Amino acid sequence: MSDTESDAASRRLLDGVAGHALFMLDTDGCISAWPTVARRLYGYAPADAVGRRLDALFAEERGTPPLVEDLLAEARTEAVEVDSWHARADGSVFWGSCTLSPLTEEGFDGYAVVVRDTTSRKQYERMLERQNDRLKEFTDILSHDLRTPLTVIEGRLSLFRETGDEAHLATIEETTARMERLVDDLLRVARQGQVVKDPEPTDIEAVLETAGEGALPESATLRYEAVPRVMADPDRLVQLFENLLRNSAEHGGEGVTVRVGPLRDGFYLADDGPGIPAADRERVFDHGYTTRDDGTGYGLSVVRSIVGAHGWDIAVESGDDGGARFEVTGIEFVDGQA
Repeated sequence: MSDTESDAASRRLLDGVAGHALFMLDTDGCISAWPTVARRLYGYAPADAVGRRLDALFAEERGTPPLVEDLLAEARTEAVEVDSWHARADGSVFWGSCTLSPLTEEGFDGYAVVVRDTTSRKQYERMLERQNDRLKEFTDILSHDLRTPLTVIEGRLSLFRETGDEAHLATIEETTARMERLVDDLLRVARQGQVVKDPEPTDIEAVLETAGEGALPESATLRYEAVPRVMADPDRLVQLFENLLRNSAEHGGEGVTVRVGPLRDGFYLADDGPGIPAADRERVFDHGYTTRDDGTGYGLSVVRSIVGAHGWDIAVESGDDGGARFEVTGIEFVDGQA
């Protein structure tokens, strides 16, 4: 085989490995060869990639990127692998495993780099971590919240045996009913927190329309700015929005205005209600936490469970209109961009 044929075969090999990006770095760590498969994964044209340092491919805003100088130094003698967030040309990110290997055919000539998109595995690991956290939390809640009513039942039962007063039986009946409601609420949260194993491309606008029908009063205003499709369980996403919309209506009144729109790696829902004090924002997702006398405290807990089951994150901030602003992040859009 001639050198020309050999080079052509090498290019076909580099461009034919599905699900990976293969490219070359020179001795300074700058991109020297950018095959088609690398362009498909990152979105950069060769003219925009060649000559750039490896640092440019890592997403600094998603955590601390690896120290490229250390990687290059270590990879001069042996293959080195590192997991990190990577940035595409369109601003989206993915979790990738990056392996650097030295090119040493005639002394040290640079590096061969293989990057594998492992976002799905990363998200599944995050889902499992969140599910384990929820299971521990449920155990703590059951052991804590059921202990008091059980004590009440034991005490009232002893008094009934001593006095025969049936008023104690009425208290026992009320207490057991309260325990049943608690268990039902916890089971509902637990089911929503189960890991989403078969997500599908889901249109946020369609989900929001379904959720708004039962959760918002007719006098409320819902303003929507397009959000790209997400990989999700559509039914659970409907319940997520139902709970968030119901929360806005309960605290903002029947004339509340709710806005839903895109973030770089997710979406937000904001209202013009009274908002949530900064001191309470870490607690609003806790099981049983409520500021209303007639509230159950499980609506936002369900939201957090659904978010965690998808491997996403949620936080609450102050909205532009002074109300609450819920931000769901860590989402990989179907179309790869916000």
